Amino acid sequence: MKPKSIIISVFLALVILTACHDETGYFREAEAGLEQGRQHIADKQTEAAAQSLSQALLAIDRCDLTKPEVQRLKGLIEDNLGFAYWKHELFDEALPLHTDAAQLFRDLGNDTLLMNALRNCGRTAASMGDINAAQQHYDEALQLAKTLNDTAMKRELLLDSSLDVLMAKEDYGQVIERVSQALDEGADADACHLTLGLAHYYLSHDSLAIVHLNEATHSDKAGVRTSAYQSLNYLYQFAGDYKKALECHELFNDNMMQADREHRGEQMQHIKADYDLQMQKNNLEAEQKLKSLYLYLILGGLIVALAIVLLLLRQKTLSAKLKTEEMKNQLELELKKNKVYVTALALTEQITASTLDFNLNENEWDDFVDLIDKVYSDFTKRLMEKYPTLTKSDLQICCLTKQGFSNQVISILMNLQTNSYARRKSRIKQEKMNGLEDERSFEEIINEL
Repeated sequence: MKPKSIIISVFLALVILTACHDETGYFREAEAGLEQGRQHIADKQTEAAAQSLSQALLAIDRCDLTKPEVQRLKGLIEDNLGFAYWKHELFDEALPLHTDAAQLFRDLGNDTLLMNALRNCGRTAASMGDINAAQQHYDEALQLAKTLNDTAMKRELLLDSSLDVLMAKEDYGQVIERVSQALDEGADADACHLTLGLAHYYLSHDSLAIVHLNEATHSDKAGVRTSAYQSLNYLYQFAGDYKKALECHELFNDNMMQADREHRGEQMQHIKADYDLQMQKNNLEAEQKLKSLYLYLILGGLIVALAIVLLLLRQKTLSAKLKTEEMKNQLELELKKNKVYVTALALTEQITASTLDFNLNENEWDDFVDLIDKVYSDFTKRLMEKYPTLTKSDLQICCLTKQGFSNQVISILMNLQTNSYARRKSRIKQEKMNGLEDERSFEEIINEL
């Protein structure tokens, strides 16, 4: 939004606020703002919704907050405004709104509205990484859904709590139980099959995972298909079916590009409203007159996000696992025929007389370094540009470290005692990597390059 438009919006808000001198007018203004905000949300215009709902909140705060109808309306406004903020990832602003709305509905004894507010509290708490608080909110909302016999809300809560809480806690058995129940009761099939596929995947139920992930590939959402094909690629690779793995990898790339185009076509504005109301009771017409109003709008630009796991984006632990699996499979495809990598991998798994019986020549080392450069975007070339005194064997150590092999494995591959390797690594850092000025460890220098 342009500065001129912001000034006009604030001016119009002030005009409306000063024009309505009676509580009935403020109440009607708040009702209209809520209706307009809901319509904007339905139209996916969350910035416009936040503006309408912020004005509605200012209006309702000038009414008698001891009246049940005022409390109910304020709760609805806050819950919807919190949702608009949540959509723009303004979680610190969204959670207090949802929490206050839930308390208002609790005081009114309105279990239906309370259930919705608690669901929003759970979703926002999960977005902030507070999984325990999210679980408490979801559990209470789910209990209300069962009491109210609200099947639609029950199935949504079963799915939401599985995605936001149970996946983060790695309670995959409970995920399968809840999502299966949600699927049976008519929840979003695409989300359910993808979630079930991932849960079975982490429990090593490969055949069941493949069944559900294949169902998810029929989704009309490119992001869901992308996640499903990526996981299927891993499963088929582990099963040794490289033909199907390659097909899934190609479909993953195609759908990832489509998902990227879809996200680039969605422009969202980040907004933040902060207001300070001071009521001054001078007379009946201006009983709760607004003394000062501060409204700050922060505009956000285009949100660009390649959705690898759209439904699990906020789950840090799952994202880390998927990233590790992705790297592992990428390296297996690129390095599985290289003798240095295969030897190091064998030593990582088990050090025996058989795994210690190896002979690596210069061509095999050169091939390993070339493959590391291919996987990590010219890693050794960038390393040499920054630290030009590194030798060929130094680069081999750096490549093995970049790949994540242990000191013990690297020392064996370099034909060094463990203590000798530790001294060698220390000399490389101190003498060739500006070690006196750089406080990072050798591994941190390598991995951060």
